[in-house]
Amino acid sequence: MNAHVIGANVLPLVEAQFGFLVHEHGFTLARTSDIPTGAWYNAPRGAVAVNYDLMRDAALDVTLEEKATGESHLLTDVLALTVPGVRRRVDVREPEAFLAEAARMRGLLAEHCEDFLRGDVAAFRARHREALIVKHCRRVAMEEFHRGDLRRAAQLLSALRDYWTESDREFYQRASAVGAPISYLSARR
Repeated sequence: MNAHVIGANVLPLVEAQFGFLVHEHGFTLARTSDIPTGAWYNAPRGAVAVNYDLMRDAALDVTLEEKATGESHLLTDVLALTVPGVRRRVDVREPEAFLAEAARMRGLLAEHCEDFLRGDVAAFRARHREALIVKHCRRVAMEEFHRGDLRRAAQLLSALRDYWTESDREFYQRASAVGAPISYLSARR
């Protein structure tokens, strides 16, 4: 392993960067995991999970978990529609890159999810309504695809065309390959 590659246990760095959840927002550090790295911060209204797995894609993922609904939202997915340039970064292996990514994720969380952190989940949901609707429709489309209802999956994905990821495009092509017309939305390009 290269000396410039970050060690497997980065939990102290995660705890240092996300300690503001405890000190400023009343969360408790409920549990941790060294390898793969994980820190779960809980509050009565929800939780924030920070995960990093060096052995997989080496991405630092921050997930918001709503207690009332049981839903969880990857921070980068929630912000992708409203914050220019936000994306999930993989292969964050060098120490400097990891520290920069941890600082970036902390900043995004603090700046764009303040309502969630202070307990106003309704305001969080209202602010990020479009991203949450897209996420829900995408999930339903994938459920339909895996159940074998390819026509329905293609219809749902077609309705999301303006939000497509490469994965969505691939699933749409696979689902629409059955040959039946999908919808009037699929003609829109």
